[in-house]
Amino acid sequence: MKKLLLNYKSINCALLLMLIGSNTISGQTVVQETFGSTAVPIANNYSGATSTPSVSYVTNVAGYTSVDLNGTDGFLNFMPNTTTGVNRISVVGALPSGSGMNGALRSNTNLITWNFNMRAARAATNIFSSSSGFQVNKYFSGVVLCSTTGSVLSNGTTPGSGYVVTLQKSANNATTGKTSLYLIKFTNGIGDVVGESSVVTRLIESPELAQVPAATTPNNLSVKVTYNPTVDVWELYYREDPITPTPITFADPSTGTFTLGGSVTDVPPTAPMTSYGFVAGLQSNASASNSYQFDNFKISLSTPPAYTVPPTIANRQVFNSSTNPTVGSLVATGSNIKWYSTLTGGTAIAASTPLTYATYYGSQTINNVESTRIATQAFIGNTSLRTLPLYDSFASYTIGDKLIQMNNGASAANLENPGTGLGSWSITPSTNITDDVLIAASPTWTNTVLPAAAGNAISFVGSGIDPELKFTNTTSGNLFSSFVINIVDAPASIIASATTPGFSTPTGFYSFSSDGIDPTTSAVITNYAADVMFRKNTTTGKYNLGLSKSNNGDECVWSTTEFDFNTQHVVVISYENIGNADPLQQVAKLWIDPASTTQPAATLSQNNPTTSVTRTNLDRIKILQASSASTPTIILDEIRVANNWSQALGGPALGVENNSISNITIYPNPVSNGKLFLTSSSNLEKEVMIFTTLGQQVLQDKTVSEAINVSTLSQGTYFIKITESGFTTTKKLIVK
Repeated sequence: MKKLLLNYKSINCALLLMLIGSNTISGQTVVQETFGSTAVPIANNYSGATSTPSVSYVTNVAGYTSVDLNGTDGFLNFMPNTTTGVNRISVVGALPSGSGMNGALRSNTNLITWNFNMRAARAATNIFSSSSGFQVNKYFSGVVLCSTTGSVLSNGTTPGSGYVVTLQKSANNATTGKTSLYLIKFTNGIGDVVGESSVVTRLIESPELAQVPAATTPNNLSVKVTYNPTVDVWELYYREDPITPTPITFADPSTGTFTLGGSVTDVPPTAPMTSYGFVAGLQSNASASNSYQFDNFKISLSTPPAYTVPPTIANRQVFNSSTNPTVGSLVATGSNIKWYSTLTGGTAIAASTPLTYATYYGSQTINNVESTRIATQAFIGNTSLRTLPLYDSFASYTIGDKLIQMNNGASAANLENPGTGLGSWSITPSTNITDDVLIAASPTWTNTVLPAAAGNAISFVGSGIDPELKFTNTTSGNLFSSFVINIVDAPASIIASATTPGFSTPTGFYSFSSDGIDPTTSAVITNYAADVMFRKNTTTGKYNLGLSKSNNGDECVWSTTEFDFNTQHVVVISYENIGNADPLQQVAKLWIDPASTTQPAATLSQNNPTTSVTRTNLDRIKILQASSASTPTIILDEIRVANNWSQALGGPALGVENNSISNITIYPNPVSNGKLFLTSSSNLEKEVMIFTTLGQQVLQDKTVSEAINVSTLSQGTYFIKITESGFTTTKKLIVK
């Protein structure tokens, strides 16, 4: 199933950002290479005087040279030239025999440590994947820690297997443009070209690097990798060194403070490792600015430290607030699990401590040795109903996450964790859980009617989960909702309907609704109202938006305007006179791209379909994924629900001050000491409610002159709603 903007990092070890102390390496040196203080003339058969021991190198492409760019320190430099068809290059040296390191890595009793510098003077152009890890015509660079043969490329003779550290685009690059370091295990050489049998597996991806390599601004990295053969654990550390002054100099990569980019348990091949080296993916380009440099490669042996493998912990966990989850509810596979609020230091949190929206860090202890900590982000599905007006910008969620986090096979027959979602989102358990709504990066929305967008968006396509956002049950009056959409495409699977020639099958994708009980079968049924529908004109290649009072596509009314795919639109719906006994008085309306915050005439209206429709109550909005044959790829954002037009378009509502209370003052703001004071002209009792930016209530209290205790609130931005003598004011509150 096609998805947009999916950039979720699925890393076996869960990424850690851990500052450690001095990392000075002691013990036996297996090989050390500084490439001398002068240029290395030709990589072929170079025997460097500064290699310990002396090492001869072989390159797979004749004519590629190592160049001393700064005139003082020598280093290995790969610079493309105009040689036709040259895309991958390697320089490989043999691991010295008798060095104390057993080539069968697992047979060692010592900790093996690799240190080196690497730098890129051009932007990376490929993101790692197991099927296209190192394509031709794509830029990447890597240091081969070890290989079973001296042929490390998949197009070489008898390509080896081993481990390589590469610098490539991060998995989130489409959003950030940044790079990451990868520890990759390869079999049958490095590469993935048609006719070659390379297998490349990502073991670790570091957090995104702050330095973004480019031709004019190279990055500057010190890297450390360790392998502990007693527990088969690999760890990748890195440091981003200064990129000034010019020219950049390499720092000693075997000393100083490093950041832990990740750890993983992996069993090495049984075949002995014989070689190490340096590789790059290049294009035909003679510019000196498009280059890769390596230096100060070192392999050393030392006594393994006391070590316990970290526990296995999912990087995100979701719980339902109705179960009153505690820290003891967090899930980890291991022994003697402890949970902390910080990555290092501090004391373990009691298991009975209530869970909050926060990041926790888990460790396990074996034989009195505690492991490093693994991060997990806890989400608490809020089962309390949202109050109106509500607003959801998806700001607090991570791009690539599922909006419904814990469907995990939930269905009418399996109700455990039945669709706990992010924030207040949930689902009604059903058997249709084949596809997910994902958190996506927001496009640059250009509408001028709604307030400026904030946060992320959601993306969905085809059939699958139908997330719901529930609010206080509404049994009378009107409901309004606005949102922005970009219908990106209609897959080829969306074809003309047999009953509506020239158009695809009508499909709803956004609706008010409530649940009811079928009087005959006692099954839960969904009562839809003001369902926004889509259909594609298979002749023009454009689409219509429609409105159904229920969700009956055959009774849908359609816009006369056809819209191009990949264009942005503001949509507003309403359902009026909820609970009215006369079906003709219950009216569904839809507006497309209203030009004013004052309510204009509706684009579409429906109150008299063939099938009589009445709604006694509505209590949620619902995202619909009907079918791969009818639902296109949609990005949807900026959801608002209210009882009137103004608030539904971001008018006076939660988060907008209305100055109804005379001379209301809150101080200090920002608040950092946990005590918040409120004063007004009348100085009467005030009811105080504090909400997150997503509209979730996190505190409620009353005061006349006493301080409000906000010490339980995490740092961030909130809205504080103050009610005094029937008047209400809402202000922004910042907690530091």
